[in-house]
Amino acid sequence: MVRRILITAAVLTSGVSFAFAQNAPLPAPRQPQAKAEGRQPDPDLAKFRSAYTSGDGIAYVVIKNDKGEHIYRYGDASRRTAKRDRRGYVLFTCAAPHVFVVQRPEDKTALMQAEVVKAGEPRFAELDSKYVSSCHNPLVKSAVPRGKQS
Repeated sequence: MVRRILITAAVLTSGVSFAFAQNAPLPAPRQPQAKAEGRQPDPDLAKFRSAYTSGDGIAYVVIKNDKGEHIYRYGDASRRTAKRDRRGYVLFTCAAPHVFVVQRPEDKTALMQAEVVKAGEPRFAELDSKYVSSCHNPLVKSAVPRGKQS
């Protein structure tokens, strides 16, 4: 369907105004195909997704690889985002966010091997201590409530 689109450009040069008319087809509506693909849960990541999206407050994610153990943390905002969009997971280091995209094989492999540790679990205080002590950002604080550290 062709519609007449009127594009008006007011050019104030010497008090002259111009109007241009153009015949152009309307752009086709965008197909929600990419969103539909992102809505399907990845069965390989079901265990990680369940752990990541449940609970509340700060949680830690430990990813082990040949270079050692990497500790990330995330909170309620990341949890809510993951519930709406299944294409990726946002994890934070002290300095920056890291988006793990499910379609990237290396990210998917890392998430399949990841361990989620929430407040109240045995390893939480240890991971919190490691995370905060390796962080040189004064705005990053411990997630363990005062008086509960052991």
